[in-house]
Amino acid sequence: MTTENIRQRSDLLGTQVITRDTGKRLGVVSQLWVDIDRRTVVALGVRENILAVTALPRYMRLSQISQIGDVILVEDDDVIEDDLDVEGYSNLIRSEVITETGELLGQVRGFKFNTEDGTVVSIIIASVGIPQIPESVLSPSKKSLAAARTD
Repeated sequence: MTTENIRQRSDLLGTQVITRDTGKRLGVVSQLWVDIDRRTVVALGVRENILAVTALPRYMRLSQISQIGDVILVEDDDVIEDDLDVEGYSNLIRSEVITETGELLGQVRGFKFNTEDGTVVSIIIASVGIPQIPESVLSPSKKSLAAARTD
C-alpha cells in the first residue's frame, strides 16, 4: 500500500467522473459508501452536479475506477449502476465512535482510504472539547468501525 493510493474522503467529493472511451462526463462524486464489516469503501454516489439533490441516485463501484487525478476516469458509462443497493452500507460521516468499554469518543468527520482496494486506513473524529483528533491517533480496527453507528 503506497501513500499515493491513500486519499481523504473529502478529496473525492465534487470530483468529476469522466469516461475514457468517449470523454463523456457522467457527473460528480457526491458520496462514498463504506461496508463497515469489511472496513472498505465499496461504492461512490454520482450526481449530475454537486447541487443536484433531487435527481435519482446513481452509483458506481470503487473497483470501476481506472485512474484518479484532477478527475476520476472510468472505462465507459456502463460503470453507473442505478440499481446498486447501498442500503447495507454507511457513509460513516456523523457516526458515533465508541470504545470497547462504551465510552463515546465523538463523531466521524472524515476518513482516509486506499483507492485501490477501498480499505479505510484512518478516521478523523470530532468530540466535545477536542475539535479534532489527528487521524494518526485512530486507525480503524474492526471493532471501532463496527461500533460506529449513525444517529
